[in-house]
Amino acid sequence: MLRLFSWLVLISLLTLSSADSLALPFQDQENNSQEQIEEAKKKADDTADTSEQTLSKASNKRAKIFAPVDAISQKEQDLNHYLTKDNILPMLAGADDFITLIHENTASNQKGVMILLPDWQMSATSSNALNYLRETLPNQGWTTITIQPPSKPDGYPSNALKLIKKNEENKKNLDLYQDKLVLIMNAVMDKAKNYPGIFVVVSEGSNATLLGDLYSTGKLAAPSAMVMLSSYMLTDAQAFAETLAQSDVPILDLYLSREQQLVESNTALRKAQANKEMKVYYRQKRLHNNQAGYYPEKSLLIAINGWLKSIGW
Repeated sequence: MLRLFSWLVLISLLTLSSADSLALPFQDQENNSQEQIEEAKKKADDTADTSEQTLSKASNKRAKIFAPVDAISQKEQDLNHYLTKDNILPMLAGADDFITLIHENTASNQKGVMILLPDWQMSATSSNALNYLRETLPNQGWTTITIQPPSKPDGYPSNALKLIKKNEENKKNLDLYQDKLVLIMNAVMDKAKNYPGIFVVVSEGSNATLLGDLYSTGKLAAPSAMVMLSSYMLTDAQAFAETLAQSDVPILDLYLSREQQLVESNTALRKAQANKEMKVYYRQKRLHNNQAGYYPEKSLLIAINGWLKSIGW
């Protein structure tokens, strides 16, 4: 019995020893796996830090976003790019410069100078009516000077809630704009004196109304005649119509059969005031057009030439 017990004890010890020896590799393997996991996490953290640093550097190197190019500057750049240098003449209006397009008379007889002023927000060549006159009139004896107009006044019309405040802001903005027009038109008139004949001004939209007001109030020397194309104002249309009707400047007031509502209402006001003041050299004529805003070219030229002949030019 004692010998049997001894053998059992020996077998138990051997079994335990074998189990311990088998467990050691598994423990080593678990330890190695744990170390690999920790090392992988460390590498992932390092990669994340590197990516953040790269993104931070990339964000610092992003291209700067500049403010939009001034509309007038862009239009002047287009004119300089697409038109021949011989016809482009930069001029000064006070401290500011502006661009004019000059096409000299190509006929044997010289009638005079047509000064063409598009509406604000327009390029010197974007008006179909004035562009047609610019290209056609030199063959009929006219030298044309087309003006790149200044931009529409900032803050006009006013968004003020109170009517008094709104009127004050509108008047202030329009006065500043008209001061610019005075400088521009005086510079152009000085240039026009280099050519023989009469001076006729053809203007479109709001600029036509504002120019008519400047001639009526004597802030600008009046031309021999003035042609208004689709003239309108966003504010004070009645006041402008009254002032225009009291002027001595011969005026041809042209508009289209298909016009925007403001042009139609302003046209009716000018006609009524001209009749009230019995303005002699005032003619209003409607031209029939197929496409809204586009003047029929031949009808436009016939209307201008016929009217100038009727008043002695």
